[in-house]
Amino acid sequence: MNNSGYTPNTGVTAPIDPGWNDPPKFSFNAQTTPNKPRNILNKRVAFPLSSATASPVVMPPVNIPPMPTMYPPAPPPQIPNSQTEEINVDRENILKEVKEILLTQLETSTELGPKANDIKRRIGVMEDMWTSGKLNSTIYLQMQQLAHALRDDVPSKADDIHRALMVDHVSAVGTWMPGIKQLIHNCIARSELLALDKE
Repeated sequence: MNNSGYTPNTGVTAPIDPGWNDPPKFSFNAQTTPNKPRNILNKRVAFPLSSATASPVVMPPVNIPPMPTMYPPAPPPQIPNSQTEEINVDRENILKEVKEILLTQLETSTELGPKANDIKRRIGVMEDMWTSGKLNSTIYLQMQQLAHALRDDVPSKADDIHRALMVDHVSAVGTWMPGIKQLIHNCIARSELLALDKE
């Protein structure tokens, strides 16, 4: 049976219900007004040039601080308590004690040979800087601890103090500390040899 919708009695095609996959029907007879102007939404609007129509906008003054010509000075570094108590350190007695211990260690280190003269000279440089006030109380106290470590036969502790002084105060101790370092390393080598002999 033909489903075209044609009826033989009338000769007129009857309307057919569209199927699920039939394309939509468009009406091409819609009334259009071809001369109607379109709204152009992307058109630029000119800024008004006449000052009579628009009142000038007065911006309020902005208080901006002037740019500094130089960076502000850095705040002073915080000094540890050991450096602020410079008056309480008896540097003369500490120097006497440190020098006596170092020279005693030097005299007992006969294996140093000609290096002993250079170490003694550097101890003299330390004494000159110490008495002229070119060292601070932190160096005084750490050198006292270093000397006590050598006297008590703990050269590894003295070596740690020596490294701390070289890191924190190299500009003050750099000229004479290499001599102290040689003395410390000689004491370390001697204690290691004694430990091997006891085994």
